[in-house]
Amino acid sequence: MGLGVHIQELFRRQYSRVGSTFCRACIGQAAHPDRAHRLAWQHLYGDFPQASDSMKFSVLLPTRNRLEYLRYAVETVRQQDYADWEIVISDNDSVDDIAGYVAELADPRIVYLRTPSFVPVTDNWNHALGASSGDYVVMLGDDDGLLPGYFSGLMAAMANFLDPDFVYVSALFFAYPGVMPDAPDGFLRTDQNRFFSGAAPYWLDPDTARGIARGYLDFRMPVASNMQFSLISRRTINAMKAAGPFFQSPYPDFYATPALFLTCDRILIYPKPFVVIGITPKSYGFFHFNNRSGDGVDFLNNNGALAADDLDAIRLPGTSYNDSWLLAMKALEASFSGARGMTPDIRRYRFLQIVYCYKHGYFDRSIAPAALATLKGRMTTAERLTWGIVLPLGFSLLRLVPTGLRATVIARLRRMIGQHPISDEAAIATRFENLLDVYAQINAHGMPSA
Repeated sequence: MGLGVHIQELFRRQYSRVGSTFCRACIGQAAHPDRAHRLAWQHLYGDFPQASDSMKFSVLLPTRNRLEYLRYAVETVRQQDYADWEIVISDNDSVDDIAGYVAELADPRIVYLRTPSFVPVTDNWNHALGASSGDYVVMLGDDDGLLPGYFSGLMAAMANFLDPDFVYVSALFFAYPGVMPDAPDGFLRTDQNRFFSGAAPYWLDPDTARGIARGYLDFRMPVASNMQFSLISRRTINAMKAAGPFFQSPYPDFYATPALFLTCDRILIYPKPFVVIGITPKSYGFFHFNNRSGDGVDFLNNNGALAADDLDAIRLPGTSYNDSWLLAMKALEASFSGARGMTPDIRRYRFLQIVYCYKHGYFDRSIAPAALATLKGRMTTAERLTWGIVLPLGFSLLRLVPTGLRATVIARLRRMIGQHPISDEAAIATRFENLLDVYAQINAHGMPSA
């Protein structure tokens, strides 16, 4: 079998004793995962076959009472051109017969779990993660899906960009018809952000990665937080668990995504759509985009987490979206307190809550004057003398702007505030009825097939 086999086996035995991983993406390479003593990948001589040329992927699918959408998500995995995967379905005390559906599939690669009661979304995510066994893990919502070639495409990329801590991809956002108030036929849009461009994979500079993490602490979202964007190595998951559960806070993705950019060195960016993020009448995105954040809290079962925190001295009335973001950043600060610049910008959080309340009080007029009085009573003197004067006047004047120009003015104000510098404006002008309709019509470039 030649000298190469003996060299390969020598490296495998040496590094397996200290918890290393052996490269499955290409022949004759080994890596040590400890960042403090990370070895460069070393190419070894050999014309021998691999012990395994496969990499196992875990697809986490936490779900609750959305079997009609879960079926589509599962099918986008089953129809892939790669077979070494598992799906972990964590049923959060559903009424739907999800167990019966899984039994009908009779696929040993699909694992079914059920929580004993309705638990918060973060607990269910950790429940699914704890039952997974793949080398790399991706989290999907039950109304999301993979695009064709997800596994094979990322395997090909990792053959050239070896041993990534995690891979961050692009995505399509799919709103079902009848869900979005401004898009009755639904939409399919591509993710756009200023950090990533082009279509070819590349390594992300660590300094840029740390800047992305700090952006979250400043209540700016440099890149999308959705976990669907990230394919995470088992090694990285285990390392992050040293700081506590992998998913934390009422918004588990708002914690995990910046934590990944903060702690990982080998971050592979592949700015090409590999996943579809669904927005349905039963998704959190529906509540968020329709200004029903309170219903979204109930949907995620996060009322307990929002009520139990010890941040009343700094919190202000406003949207639970910003409150949950704040709790995620405080959890991030607690887990990684040794990292430089890991303090959330509380002043900016309070500013965003003040803007929310005054916009909805003086422009939308959906907040009662008594609620605005409560807000003003909790504002500092400096906040009252600045934002307490400027914002009510500004939003009152905005009502005088011609209706056709209001959307443009509001869009400019949002860009100035900069909470969400990313966008999903590049629309694909085709009506899709469901997620499998998207899957069937999308080609390898993330566009409708001819």
